Amino acid sequence: MNFAFKTIHQFNDTLKDEKTCYEFFEQVRWNGVPVCPHCGSLKKPYKVKARCKFKDIPSYRCSERLCDLPFTVRTGSIFEGSKVEFRKWLQAAFELSVCKNGISSVELANRIGTSQKTAWLINHKLRGMLNETQPELLKDVTQLDETLIGGKNRNKHIDKRIPNSQGRSAKGKTIVFGVKSLSGKVRTKVVPNVEADTLIPIIEKWIEKGSIMVSDDWKSYKALKQNYFHIVVNHSLGEYVNGAFTTNGIENFWSLFKRGISGTHHSVSPKHVQKYADEFSERYNNKNISNIALFHKLIDKSDKERVTYKVLTA
Repeated sequence: MNFAFKTIHQFNDTLKDEKTCYEFFEQVRWNGVPVCPHCGSLKKPYKVKARCKFKDIPSYRCSERLCDLPFTVRTGSIFEGSKVEFRKWLQAAFELSVCKNGISSVELANRIGTSQKTAWLINHKLRGMLNETQPELLKDVTQLDETLIGGKNRNKHIDKRIPNSQGRSAKGKTIVFGVKSLSGKVRTKVVPNVEADTLIPIIEKWIEKGSIMVSDDWKSYKALKQNYFHIVVNHSLGEYVNGAFTTNGIENFWSLFKRGISGTHHSVSPKHVQKYADEFSERYNNKNISNIALFHKLIDKSDKERVTYKVLTA
């Protein structure tokens, strides 16, 4: 069966029922040949006749005597154990992949037909897959900057306003550090502060030594000159271009990220900011590939231990 689709309309025509969705995921995860997720056996499993509402779903039992456990293609993935129809999971993954500014749990609930609480859980489980597991070192010219996520002090209720929290102060806000390479790759990380002891180890982990680093005049970046060619764009003096060097690239990403937060999600919990940063970074880094490729890239990362609602809200 041809599982190529580019739009949500084509998605609905292609993956129209649960059985088709399971067959699609079997093709993606196993290349059509079932593999026991419990023991990894490639031996042909027994087919099991499913019951009740799952009667049309392909189900198996491992043919290894020491294992002999039942499974479906959802077993051993983030989709395991969910009572939500698999088609709704796949539609949520497609929506999250192609929506430029993300999709809120309220909007997702309306589109896939679940409660807002269920849509929130699905959204966060899928976001948990949007991170680079084996990132390559960035090199050449790399821009550095940090931003603050959180409401403006003047917009808060007078009882919740925090004194001296404007500018680079992170009182009541979440700090996100980010880099953008000349190739267009963006990486982000939530950090507790913007001191050199915090930022420099992250930079050395992400960026090849000897590369050209472009940053503003923040004091923590002065230590970069030990291992990098450091170019400073002095924002405090009204300078925004230093020769051919600028930090506009990473600042443009911050603009996109913040518009997504304020326009789509309105507000986010500080403990989940990293997941939102990973989501926007992944989508930004793959902005030139097709919708189906973005969808497949997300689904390919589903072989992860499932996360429960209790853990996410702890």
